[in-house]
Amino acid sequence: MRLPTYAELRRFVEVEGWTDKDAQAGKKKGDHHRYVFTTPSGERLFTRISHGRGQYQDPDLFQHILRDQLQIDEAAFWLAVDQGVVPNRPLPGNSSVGADAIDGKLARNLIVKVGLEPGALVGMTQEQAVARWQEWLTAGR
Repeated sequence: MRLPTYAELRRFVEVEGWTDKDAQAGKKKGDHHRYVFTTPSGERLFTRISHGRGQYQDPDLFQHILRDQLQIDEAAFWLAVDQGVVPNRPLPGNSSVGADAIDGKLARNLIVKVGLEPGALVGMTQEQAVARWQEWLTAGR
C-alpha cells in the first residue's frame, strides 16, 4: 500500500475544496492544519493534517483517515492527489439510491463496529439497519 506524505494529504483536501478552519477563523495554527468539508448530501467531514514534511508510516492510520475522516476510497484519493480529479460523491436525491437506502454513517458503523460484511448490507433497509445497530448497542457490544 502506498502511504501519503503530509503534503499529498493537503493536496487531496485542496483538490476537493476543503476549507482550512483555522485560516477561516483567523486563528494561529498549532501543529496541524484543520479542514472541514460539506459533502453534496450535507454531511460535514473533518480532518487534520500535520504541518510537517514527513510521511504517514502506519497503513492502519491511513486507512482510518480514508474511511472515517475523508470518507473516500484509496483509488479516488490517489486520483485526486496525482491527477487533480475531484472525487465523485453522491448527490442528494440521486435516483440510483432507493428511498430505504441505509445512511452512510450507520452503514459504516455496522461494518466497522458491529463487524458485518459489506455484502450483508445489500438489500437491508434503513429500518433493518437501525434495528441491527440497536441490537448491538443493547447487547453490551
